[in-house]
Amino acid sequence: GLSSFKQNHENLCDNSLQLQECREVGSSASAASSMLPQSIPSTPDIENAELTPILPFLFLGNEQDAQDLDVMQRLNIGYVINVTTHLPLYHYEKGLFNYKRLPATDSNKQNLRQYFEEAFEFIEEAHQCGKGLLIHCQAGVSRSATIVIAYLMKHTRMTMTDAYKFVKGKRPIISPNLNFMGQLLEFEEDLNNGVTPRILTPKLMGVET
Repeated sequence: GLSSFKQNHENLCDNSLQLQECREVGSSASAASSMLPQSIPSTPDIENAELTPILPFLFLGNEQDAQDLDVMQRLNIGYVINVTTHLPLYHYEKGLFNYKRLPATDSNKQNLRQYFEEAFEFIEEAHQCGKGLLIHCQAGVSRSATIVIAYLMKHTRMTMTDAYKFVKGKRPIISPNLNFMGQLLEFEEDLNNGVTPRILTPKLMGVET
């Protein structure tokens, strides 16, 4: 089960060289799971984390950030992705934002990957319209962070590990659950195999594409 997984994989690979070495071990479930970067928050101060700019137009945040109308308007945010089943679409009635809800729970059974393409299209729409986009879940730690990592994987040349490190460098509290990390790994395999084509977005400021 999950507990035995954690016990057996305490020292998870956390850089590209180790990732390659892990790949060469084999494709068994245990070998694949050993590729996952360490997903333990570097700080317990999750609730006080500030709204995080991942790219100049892409912001990762929590429930409180989605309520802060002043900050959202100051950052030119016109699009919001709510990656929860239960949190309200804050300020929806004001007609100030284009909203998308991706109903997902932070659990070991949730299929989050089913929403990747829908989220990517919404992010790209915001980018092309010159608007900022806030993606949030309850804490901005697992669900929304997973989608941001996946977006970087598809729209830049980043590997899963590089995208994870890039986002964690901006927002140290991110910690996608092991289920979501596994889905990111599967997504990377599909990108590498051409099953899911990369769409390199030009002029992603702050990211080498």
